Amino acid sequence: MSTSTPASKDPAPPSPARAALEAELTAWLPTLRALDPARPEAAATLERALPFRGPAVERVRALCTQGIAEGWLTPKAGGPKVRFGRLSKDLGGFAVDVVWMEGQGLGHTHTRGEINLCLDWAGTPRFHEHPPGWVVFAPGSHHVPTVTGGEMLFVYFTPGGAVVWDPPPVR
Repeated sequence: MSTSTPASKDPAPPSPARAALEAELTAWLPTLRALDPARPEAAATLERALPFRGPAVERVRALCTQGIAEGWLTPKAGGPKVRFGRLSKDLGGFAVDVVWMEGQGLGHTHTRGEINLCLDWAGTPRFHEHPPGWVVFAPGSHHVPTVTGGEMLFVYFTPGGAVVWDPPPVR
């Protein structure tokens, strides 16, 4: 794990690591497609199928680390403590984005749900009080992503790319 902020670099030629990361995540598609993000046990289901401390997640972590070092994974700034990038607009029915952050990001609504792989990057981070690992938001849920206690790198999957960047709903 790095303790430095991922920095933007000049665009690099296509990386074999990018193709390898897409291949790793493609192997996860049967599990992701079978998941119902509306079910409260969705994160536990993912943990059983793809353990956070297991080899598949460790391979993804290593490829993400390489992608940040090479400058292609999180090339865009979303504030002083937020960097992001799109890995795929449509990977088997999911948009796949990667975000490194400390603090708060932009509020949004998950119209069809959101599946997050939350990788600890520096310190002892928590995402909405969740430790590193799998966090799933149900369809229709809204949140302002918040990391406390350190830095996290998220690989997140949005079914159909369905997300609305908006303020919280008025209740």
